[in-house]
Amino acid sequence: MSKIIFEGWDVGMCKIPFIHLLQNKAGLSLGEAKKLKDRLVNDNEIIELGIESNELAQDIFEAALTLNVRARLNSED
Repeated sequence: MSKIIFEGWDVGMCKIPFIHLLQNKAGLSLGEAKKLKDRLVNDNEIIELGIESNELAQDIFEAALTLNVRARLNSED
């Protein structure tokens, strides 16, 4: 199990691709993904997302970084 901690965003964040990333890779519904993005962008809230597969968590983490989302990855074995 891994946790991705989304800590913020940088100028030029790709919001729609981030929503699609959360929807397609993390298995969130479109509504859940949009709410998470809104909490991160509008409320400056730190978001923790638990992912069962460490490899999938690594993929989501790396993709988020390319979309100008500030994140870190905590792996629990």
